[in-house]
Amino acid sequence: MKQYPLLFLSLLAFNLPAQIGVNIGLPERGGTYIDLARENYRWTNLNSGSPVGSNEVDEEGWPTVDAQYVVDFRPVAEWAGSIDDPEVYRLEVSGTWKCSFHGEALVNASTGGTVQNVDYDPGANLTTFDFVVASGSNGFFLINLSNTRRTQADPLNSGFTDFKMLRPGYADDADLFHQPFLAILDSINFTAIRYMVFTGTNGRDPDYPGITEWADRKLSTDASQAPLSTIGKRGGACWEHVIQLANRTHTDPWINVPVSASTDYVTQLATLLQNELDPDLTIYVESSNEVWNTAPGFEQTLYNQAQAADLGITEQENHARRTVELAQVFASVFGSDALNDRIRVVLCSHQPMLKWWVEPMLQYVNASFGPPSDYLYAIGCQTYFSGGADTGEGVAEILADCHQSITGQITDLGVNEAGRTQWIAKADAWNLPGGFVSYEGGPAHGGGSTTNIANRILAERSPGMCEEMRYNLDDAFIQLGGTLAMQFTLTSSYNRYGCWGLTDDVADPHRNFKFSCLQELLPDEPTAVQEVESSIESLVRVFPNPASRKFDMIFDLPEAAVCSAELLSAQGIGVDRLFAARLLPAGHTQIEVELDGHRAAGLYLLKVKVGAESRLMKIVLVD
Repeated sequence: MKQYPLLFLSLLAFNLPAQIGVNIGLPERGGTYIDLARENYRWTNLNSGSPVGSNEVDEEGWPTVDAQYVVDFRPVAEWAGSIDDPEVYRLEVSGTWKCSFHGEALVNASTGGTVQNVDYDPGANLTTFDFVVASGSNGFFLINLSNTRRTQADPLNSGFTDFKMLRPGYADDADLFHQPFLAILDSINFTAIRYMVFTGTNGRDPDYPGITEWADRKLSTDASQAPLSTIGKRGGACWEHVIQLANRTHTDPWINVPVSASTDYVTQLATLLQNELDPDLTIYVESSNEVWNTAPGFEQTLYNQAQAADLGITEQENHARRTVELAQVFASVFGSDALNDRIRVVLCSHQPMLKWWVEPMLQYVNASFGPPSDYLYAIGCQTYFSGGADTGEGVAEILADCHQSITGQITDLGVNEAGRTQWIAKADAWNLPGGFVSYEGGPAHGGGSTTNIANRILAERSPGMCEEMRYNLDDAFIQLGGTLAMQFTLTSSYNRYGCWGLTDDVADPHRNFKFSCLQELLPDEPTAVQEVESSIESLVRVFPNPASRKFDMIFDLPEAAVCSAELLSAQGIGVDRLFAARLLPAGHTQIEVELDGHRAAGLYLLKVKVGAESRLMKIVLVD
C-alpha cells in the first residue's frame, strides 16, 4: 500500500444534542392562554347571523351589538361530515368555564353546554356566569349574549366589553398563559422560539406604499390576540406577550418584523425589547416571512415586489436591503457591537433559491453596504420532508419516502445546486458567523389533499417518524455543519392541512413520538455547536489519508470512553458501520479498518463518536 504523509482533516465537532428551536402558533392546540377569548375571536351578529363587521365593534374589537360567541374544537372536517384523523382524537374540554364581561345581557347557550349561575353586579357593571361542558363533548359551543347594554345608561343591543372565558380549573387569568403550554416548554431546552405564526406575520401588511406604524400594533388590551380584521389591526399577538413568554421560558426569541413597518416602528420595537427582554437572551431578527412565496396569504411578497419596483431594484435586492435596514436600526438601539452577538439578523430564502436569490442578495449587500458578515448572522431556508402522497402506501412506505426526501436534500447535484451542504458552504464562503440555519422544518404532510390521509396521519404518530426527524435534524443538518434548526411547529391538529405539531395536545406532549425525539436530541443544558481547535488531532487521527481500502484509526483518549465510527458519503449518507459502541481505554489505541474492496474512490466522511461528542472527518479513498 502506497504511503502518504499523515493528514489531519477534521472539520467540526458537535456536542450533541445541539441547537434546535421551535415555531409556536396561536392558538396552540389545547390552549395558549388561560382566557380562551385571547386566542379565539369568533363573534356573530345575533340578529343578522353574519360575522360582526368592522362597523359593529369598538376600537378594541368588542362587539357593539348583540352577539354570539363561537367556539369550535372539532377535528377536521367534522362540520362537513367526515373526520381526517383515523383515531378521531378530541381535546378534553369538559368542566366549568368561568366567564365574565363588562355590561349586562341575557346569556344562554344554544350548543355545547349549559349556562349556570348568571350574576350581574351593577356597581362593577360586571356580568359573570359559568359555562358547564359535559364529558364527551365534541367541542362545539355557541353562547348567546342578547339584550346587551354596555352600561346601564346605554340602550339595548349596544354590546359589551372585556369578555373572558377561562379554561376549567382557573379562577382568574393573572398568569396569562395556560399552564400545560408553559409546562411543555419547560420540559425541553429549546434554543429559540420563533414567533412568526404567534404574531401573525403572514398577510399582515397593507398594499404598498402603505406603512405600518407603531400605533397600528396589537395591544394587550385588545379584544383578542388572534389575527383580527374587524378592528382595523393586522397581525396576531402583541410584542409584550412575546417578551413575557420569552422571559418566562428563558428562551431566545426569533422575531419576524413586518416588511411595511416604518423606521419608527422598528426603532420602538427594538427599544421595547431592550427595555423589557431579559438581557441574557439573544434576539434573532428576520424580515417578515417567506417574502419569496407567491401563494395566497403571503401579501408581504407583493409588498416587497412593489417596493422593489419603486426603488428600481430587484425583489431579491429589496429583501436583502430591508434585512440590512433592520440590522442597522437594531444596531442604533442596542449598539453596533450587539450585531452578530445579542442581535442576530438572519437572511432567509426558499431552499432551491441558493444561487438564484441568496448569492445575488449577498453580492448586493457586499456592493451596497460592505461585507454581509457586518450585518448578517446567518442565511437560512426551510428543511421540510414528506412522503406518502400515493394511494395505498402504508406507514413503512411513507417513512421510507420521508427518508429518501431528506437524503435528497443533503446535496443537490441538479440545476439548483441548493442542497444543505451547499447552503453551508455558501455561508462559510461569506464568513457568516452563524452559518446556515433552518427557519422551519420537519415532516410536511399537508396541502389539503385527503389522499391516503389516514396512513399519513398514522405515520406521523409512529415511532419511525421519530427516527426520520432525528435523521433530518442530526445526520442531515447538525452533523453536516448546520447550526440552528427551527422545528415547525409545537402543536397542531393532525389533518389534511398538515400534521406539523410535535404533539396534537399541549396537555399530552407524549401522545405521539415526535416530542420525545427532540427531548432526546436536546440536553438538559443547551450546548452550542463548537469549532474544533487544532488539538483535535491528538484525540482522533486517521493514517494514512488518502488511503486505499485499509487504514488505521488512532485514538489518544484522556480517559476511557465508548466510541463508534461510521463511513458516510460526501453527501452525508451512511454507507458503512465501521464499529459501534466499543469501550476504548485511556491512552493510545489503534484500530485497523478494512473496507469493502468495491467501495468507489473519492471523498468520504468519517463520523466518529467519543462519549457524547461526535466528529466529522474527511478521508479520501484512492485506487
